[in-house]
Amino acid sequence: MKEFRFKCWVEEDGEKIFGPGPVELLRLIEKEGSLSKAADKMKMSYKKAWDMVKRLNEHSEDPLVILKKGGSHGGGAQVTAHGIRVMAEFQSIQDELKKVLESQQDFLQKLK
Repeated sequence: MKEFRFKCWVEEDGEKIFGPGPVELLRLIEKEGSLSKAADKMKMSYKKAWDMVKRLNEHSEDPLVILKKGGSHGGGAQVTAHGIRVMAEFQSIQDELKKVLESQQDFLQKLK
């Protein structure tokens, strides 16, 4: 079966700043309450995950994630209300793009 495929992300000055990878990290942080656990689930180093969160926060008007330093009670991470809204809006955009592509299935059937 023929089908359209697409990848969607946000760029600023040619640099990818938001897309499926960051969304997955944010969802895992939200679920786990921990950057290190989220990074482990993604098979990503803690440093790479930390850098991603830092970059996301730098490119956003409000922080997407708040990191709490460790200590005797351990640290943690929390996706902010703004981060949740950004993830939802990104998902909405992806859903709309998928609908547009699905509406063009007749075109695909004409290709040999």
